[in-house]
Amino acid sequence: MALFLLASSSAGRVAGQAPRESHDPTPRETERTDDASGETRLLDRVLGQMDAAYQGLQSYRAEFLQESEIKSFQRKTEASGKVYFRKPSEMRWSYLKPEKREVYLSGEQIRIYMPSRNQVIEQTWNDAMPGMAPARLFMGVQELVGSFFVSLADTEERDEKAHCLHLTPRKKGTISVEEILLWVGKEDFLPQRTVSSDVLGNRTTLVFRNAEVNVPLEEDLFRFEVPPDAEIVGNPF
Repeated sequence: MALFLLASSSAGRVAGQAPRESHDPTPRETERTDDASGETRLLDRVLGQMDAAYQGLQSYRAEFLQESEIKSFQRKTEASGKVYFRKPSEMRWSYLKPEKREVYLSGEQIRIYMPSRNQVIEQTWNDAMPGMAPARLFMGVQELVGSFFVSLADTEERDEKAHCLHLTPRKKGTISVEEILLWVGKEDFLPQRTVSSDVLGNRTTLVFRNAEVNVPLEEDLFRFEVPPDAEIVGNPF
């Protein structure tokens, strides 16, 4: 698998000077070509290391911090909890603060249980909330590249311990995620942080910490049974 970053260049010409042969690029052209080739090699290497890390991953458990910025209301909300993953495609996001909420992902199905409302929201990936998009990052590089265009991110923020990737979705959903910035560790090549933005200008930041890989996770952890008196609704967004 190879992803290519394309750089355009144009040759300059000094007045009164004979044009250069096509095989003799200007120093600026050479620099741009070298930069593009270097970025391509780095991107391929990062994706290759991410794929190798995923191949050796059977389960994952971590704490997460989430900050959501709602542009229309000009306000921020914070939440925290734990996330669990087990191959091939089972995930659970347990929100502990500010209120309890459970998010179960299995295959293409998403169920969100809110005990305070005694309500279960059922969704699929196609109509999921933008905040759920980073869950795709745990499904492997093939799934990642199949869902997003991937490039190296050009950000002012430098992180010596992580690579930053820029993701844009190949398909638009009901509430479309415009882009995701993904930081992966340079040592374990696992997600450290994501910042996702939707078409409305809302942003969701997720920070993962105290991650553990290949830990025993019981099957019951990913099993959800709808309470008999709970209200079941479709996508409310």
